[in-house]
Amino acid sequence: MVRFLVTAQYETAIVKDYRAIQTVLYKFPGSVVYFNADARMPAGTLDQVLKTILSSKEKHGADVGLLSYNSDPDQARRYLLDIGITCGYITLNIGFEKSARIIIKALEAAEARGDRRFVRVRVPRGKASLNIITKTDGRPLSGTILDISEVGMACILDADYSVGTVFPDVQLRLWGSLCNVSATIAGRRETPQGRVSVLLFDKITDGDVRGKVYSFLQRVMQHEVDALL
Repeated sequence: MVRFLVTAQYETAIVKDYRAIQTVLYKFPGSVVYFNADARMPAGTLDQVLKTILSSKEKHGADVGLLSYNSDPDQARRYLLDIGITCGYITLNIGFEKSARIIIKALEAAEARGDRRFVRVRVPRGKASLNIITKTDGRPLSGTILDISEVGMACILDADYSVGTVFPDVQLRLWGSLCNVSATIAGRRETPQGRVSVLLFDKITDGDVRGKVYSFLQRVMQHEVDALL
């Protein structure tokens, strides 16, 4: 489900300890959080956690939903009406495809994606780099990736190239995983770190390459959440 949501361009991660949920929500305001209603928790804990989040919504802006294999309508009604969860009680035993469609509709209603079209992550230091074989002299050009999405990246190159330069073969190293794309410099800007080049990828049609990019996006987002636990 996490990978599905990432490919649907939603920033997604798992909070592995429910006791840290408030910390995560304050770090990422306006989130939508789905709890596993079937998880083992002390009696009454889930209800209390949900009530705490809902009562402090004005501080973090989060919406809440539940996922469960329990299709008991009375339980669903209690969470929806009595406790007041805002993003649905979704039963998973109806199959992945139907459950996923319901979650997407709930996220769209909550405007969880905001104004952005693509998931973009800031790269942790040392976790992504690039190498390019240029046509001019055949020597490799290297660079550091600052942020990346499915459609492009911002990076600092070791040499200066003008806007419009086409790189037909760019090797990306994403957290140790290698893949190749083609890209064009679409813009440049000066920053305290140096001159940043914005590269737009040609449409990635290779499923393996797309999978590696999505895996990297997912891993970085999970890394950011895990660092708060």
